[in-house]
Amino acid sequence: MGELLPLADGLPTEVRALCGNLRELFSSLDVTLRRYAARRSRDPGAVSRYLSGTRIPPWDFVLDLLNDVAESQGAAPTPEAITVLTDLHRKALKISNAPKHALQLLQDQLAEADRASRAAVIERQVLTEALQERQRRVGELLVQISQSEALRSRQAQELAAEMELYRARYADFESERDRLRSVILQLERQLEEVNRRHIQAEQRCELLERQLAAVDERVSGEEWKPRSKTKILLVDSIAGNIAALRGILSAIDQELLPAHSGEQALEILDSVDSVSLILLSVEMQGGMDGFEIATRIKRRSRTRHIPIIFLTAEMHGPHSAFRGYAAGAVDYISKPFDPWVLRAKVAVFVELYLQAH
Repeated sequence: MGELLPLADGLPTEVRALCGNLRELFSSLDVTLRRYAARRSRDPGAVSRYLSGTRIPPWDFVLDLLNDVAESQGAAPTPEAITVLTDLHRKALKISNAPKHALQLLQDQLAEADRASRAAVIERQVLTEALQERQRRVGELLVQISQSEALRSRQAQELAAEMELYRARYADFESERDRLRSVILQLERQLEEVNRRHIQAEQRCELLERQLAAVDERVSGEEWKPRSKTKILLVDSIAGNIAALRGILSAIDQELLPAHSGEQALEILDSVDSVSLILLSVEMQGGMDGFEIATRIKRRSRTRHIPIIFLTAEMHGPHSAFRGYAAGAVDYISKPFDPWVLRAKVAVFVELYLQAH
């Protein structure tokens, strides 16, 4: 076990690229494999499999190896090197179709939601301070206006010329007061919007944490099947997409209701109960698109409470995500989606429905 084994045959390009970089880093340490495994308290067989490509190493192994090489060279790892290895590691995980890839995706989404929450908290603090400062200034201006009015009463008969000067000052005070009141209204609206975004980001963090827990439980051997059955509506104009969704969600053991148009989806929702979730494609061929269908669902008192996950064929940007959440979606997944991620999200919403009913 002291020497590196050759790279395994038939490795995917992504795995071969990762292993090649790791082997090059390991070789620069000038140490035997067994000795390095002992240094890091790892199993020599596992280290050998990591470096031969028969098993994708965990990220902490990659980072430890990079730090060891940097330490031996008397320098810290560069951000560029970390970025390159991070990209290679995630590509290798993705091509291996392992649960770790789903965990990594959900960890990234949780980090993004947490950043949005923290940014909203900071913005809320800045806006609150700005609002308080303007309110204080308005109070000062009201005092100044009152003082100016008293001065005008005392000098009105004696200082006619100065009255014109006063009127100009008074008009300026009123103008600034009105302007600041307008600013206050705008700041209050912005503060309300930031609070709304903060609540949404916190809710998304909570959902993502539950979804991460769901994947962790299934990785440890638990089944996907919830304690009871509900109905899940699958809306896509392409039959092959619905068939793919059925295959992925079969492990959750729920009743799957297909709909190939917005009109058919609304008819099904009018005729059945116990719908725990709607998976809705944004890109629908002919008729209403996904945003229009979601808007009509949320307008109905019978169906407005049903959570909607949008499925889209394109990587969504801020504008499309805003449209989706404005239409009532609780989540947004880009195709091709990871099966573990989709199962985790669906399983969590089914459990939430069963807890509420």
